[in-house]
Amino acid sequence: MNKIGRPRVLLVCYAGAHIGLGHLSRLLALAQALKKDSRVQVEFLVFGESVSKEGLTNFKTNFIPVSTDFLTSVTQFVTEETTCVVFDLYAQDQINNLGSLFVGLKTRDISIINVDSLTNYSHLLDLIWIPSFYFKANQALDYPDKIKYGWDCYLIQKNLLTPNWKPGTDVLVLTGGSDITHLGQILPEQIDCSLKAGSHIHWVRGPFAKPPDLPKQPRLKWSVYHAPERLDELIVQSNYVLTVFGVSFFEVLQYGIPTVVFSPYEHQDPHEMVALAKENVAMISKNVNTALNDLIELMNNNDIALTYSKNALKKLSVNGSKQLSEVVCSLASV
Repeated sequence: MNKIGRPRVLLVCYAGAHIGLGHLSRLLALAQALKKDSRVQVEFLVFGESVSKEGLTNFKTNFIPVSTDFLTSVTQFVTEETTCVVFDLYAQDQINNLGSLFVGLKTRDISIINVDSLTNYSHLLDLIWIPSFYFKANQALDYPDKIKYGWDCYLIQKNLLTPNWKPGTDVLVLTGGSDITHLGQILPEQIDCSLKAGSHIHWVRGPFAKPPDLPKQPRLKWSVYHAPERLDELIVQSNYVLTVFGVSFFEVLQYGIPTVVFSPYEHQDPHEMVALAKENVAMISKNVNTALNDLIELMNNNDIALTYSKNALKKLSVNGSKQLSEVVCSLASV
């Protein structure tokens, strides 16, 4: 099949209150890298609620309801110019006829890349890009050459220079785009009672999260930011970060800010969190109940904080988005 015009790359993902913005954030980082390269056109197909996110207006973006049939929708958005489709999916086991979709795309000579999963479809995919240092290689022994993972595979944007870390009193708190476990209703009071006087808490409220319940008479200084477009600016101005495990955690690590991280989701991410602890890039908490004590410990130990900062910068010294964009451009070329 002959393609016409400049090669087009379709980026497909989910986003929304119950899903979060991690999938969209990763593909947006890739899109920005592709835009700099300028060899291909980029278009988004997002299953979920319309959301405002910095940089997204630079691309043609289509939001459609999650309930829409996946196979039919993707097929409709694949044009004559489409030479590559990149998927970053949520709850893949609930998508009907996914294999049929991939077969149909391959029949049309379209390259397929999946971010983060779908190893059981390795035979139909050109590449599975795992944005993680942790991956059980035995999940894809039949097609090991199609799997790419490591610290150099994270899909995160970096728009500012890395600051030289120094101790201080500015603490950034990140609870995710939706704050599904309602940390905003329990953490503020605990933080206000526990951290040392003079601390300034910068609370980021995600676009789908409820407002945090701040103390009526706070002893600390509080600033709340609702879905800020430039999270980077808040990160580099912080001395410490308390965050749930997710894309934002790695956005923080790339700037070397000493961080306490935990997974608020019961029985989720346990193996990866254990492996992460061995990397010595952040303080890993078992849960929200221990995270605050760990944050206090981190703020009182400059040596540990500096070690985390240096190790994180070393691990994330390679831009994964740029690396993947080069692969995409290679596969998308006609």
